[in-house]
Amino acid sequence: MLCALHGYSDSPTLNRRASLLVVGLLVAALVGVALLAVPGSPLHKEPTLGLDLQGGLEVTLQAVPPPDRELTDDDLDRSVDIMRNRVDKLGVSEPEIRKQGSDQIVIQLPGVSDPEAAAEIIGTTAQLELYDLERSLTGPSIGVGSFPVEHTSLYQLLARVQSQVGERASEYYVVNPRAERVVAGPFGTEEEALDEFDGRLPANRRLFGVPQEMVVITCGEGSVVCPGGQQGSGLPPTQTYYYLFTYDPPRVPQLTGEDFKLEGTRADFDTSPGGGGRPIVTMEFTDEGGDKFQDVTRDLWIRGKTVNAPQHFAIVLDREIKTFPQIDYTDNSLSGGIGGGRAQIQGLESFDEARDIAIVLQTGALPVKFETLDRTDISATLGADSLTEAQRAAIGGLILVIVFLLVFYRFLGLVAVAGLGIYAAFLYATILIFDVTLTLPGFAGLVLTFGVAADANIVIFERIKEEVRAGRSVRAAIGQGYKKGFATIVDANVVTALTAMVLFAVSTASVRGFALMLLIGTALSMLTAVLATRAILALIGGFGWFDNPRFMGATGEGLPRWLRWDYLGRRNTWFAVSGVVLAISIGAIAFLGLNLGIDFKGGTEITFRTPQPTSLETVREEAAKIGQAGAVIQGRGTSTDGNYSSFQI
Repeated sequence: MLCALHGYSDSPTLNRRASLLVVGLLVAALVGVALLAVPGSPLHKEPTLGLDLQGGLEVTLQAVPPPDRELTDDDLDRSVDIMRNRVDKLGVSEPEIRKQGSDQIVIQLPGVSDPEAAAEIIGTTAQLELYDLERSLTGPSIGVGSFPVEHTSLYQLLARVQSQVGERASEYYVVNPRAERVVAGPFGTEEEALDEFDGRLPANRRLFGVPQEMVVITCGEGSVVCPGGQQGSGLPPTQTYYYLFTYDPPRVPQLTGEDFKLEGTRADFDTSPGGGGRPIVTMEFTDEGGDKFQDVTRDLWIRGKTVNAPQHFAIVLDREIKTFPQIDYTDNSLSGGIGGGRAQIQGLESFDEARDIAIVLQTGALPVKFETLDRTDISATLGADSLTEAQRAAIGGLILVIVFLLVFYRFLGLVAVAGLGIYAAFLYATILIFDVTLTLPGFAGLVLTFGVAADANIVIFERIKEEVRAGRSVRAAIGQGYKKGFATIVDANVVTALTAMVLFAVSTASVRGFALMLLIGTALSMLTAVLATRAILALIGGFGWFDNPRFMGATGEGLPRWLRWDYLGRRNTWFAVSGVVLAISIGAIAFLGLNLGIDFKGGTEITFRTPQPTSLETVREEAAKIGQAGAVIQGRGTSTDGNYSSFQI
């Protein structure tokens, strides 16, 4: 009998001294959390918000490889690295850059101040080329005395060289002969051009090709002056001019981006005599590139001396002439060419343009060209509205959990609520310390973890009730409840954690946010449910009122009548009901199919604003008129009367 009595303790497993230590550590940790969270504190930190909460830019780029080679995984991997370097130089916090499918890259830039400029910088191929201008111009683009000839019409330029196009062109354009204009292009192959028109050109369309070993290069707005007759005016171009250049690597162009040191490229101001402090981009050659540049400029000086006319070399970025400085053939000091290992891009409109060009050159050229497949700009106002709605959802879910715990578990529920408060504080601190990016799916995971944390307490409290019903005191029941419930909590949380880890490993970015918050919350719930609440109960275990089962919500009464019903004895009935429900579900999927969203079926997502508040019903009616009755339409922002000024379809 004595042995049996010694088998049970009248206090929770933790003794009071250990409990005081645990509670002291918890209080110290909560003070640290307050220093992180309270504005004005020297340690205060703001949480990092994702694209959907603070606004920003999401762009999907599709790779367009040259017609003479296939796109490889290495091309995409290198492109992701280059784009990530460009984003880092833009100073965007927590960008998301990932491959999508076999030929696409998705980039999310939360909080970017200038989405237009950011989108252009990221997708710029940054193919840098330096041409001996007079020698590299070809066909209709070179006139008497090797003088450049500009064309204001790409159609007119290409029409004059169609007799030189062989079986295969370097690129193709679809033109309208009647209007004498280009309507689509360039395309890498004839098949790509035809695909644009479902495999067959309309009757009023023709296909123009660019002869092999030639390339179309433009010069237009943004340049100080362009080669040709218009340069005599000294005025900036107000339209785009077109030129044909010889393209025969490695002979022409004479230098490429590989001849420059990436780290030696930067935006600056021209402080040289006559420079006027205008913005420039300075570039530093490699040793081999410096030798090439000196040879080219020497040849230009000699040719200029021979023909008694200045010669130029054109700096071309992504097939657009940025500047074409001349070599002064009257300066005999240049007879050996220009050394020094540096060159610069002039004629830029602003320092911002110089900085943007420097960024794309510093990070290197993309291995293939990318086209913008989709772009979504999310305003900061829209992100703030989403954040407010997410906060309301989190607070609402927490209140429901608190009410449930207090109603069913009384004082034990109050202890559980205190544990949830500690859990919420620790979770927020974890988000701040590890700089976790919060997204809307992440908020969903956060709300779910409150339920996970409460569930751990519920398991223990139900074990406590069972021990009280078995005749033990409340103190002894609590000790046994934590002892016997711990294994169940561990099993449940391990399964949840494994699911979260699998989701994080194989899912896309938005689902990853959900999985990460679920994983963090599950780990923290173990700490607060098992350690924090246990220490609190151990501290108050010495009070007389503590041993009142009814006050503690651990009544010693038997199970309610509805819980004592023989469910297992009627198992055949439940099997039949389950079978019917299962058959209905399978039939619904087989005959009706799944209602897949845009992320599974593809499609177009549009966010727009209306001049005045409009109801969802009105927008749905208008969508139905254009055959989009099944479109998912959401009002964005707040509404008190069912009318919105912003919508997402």
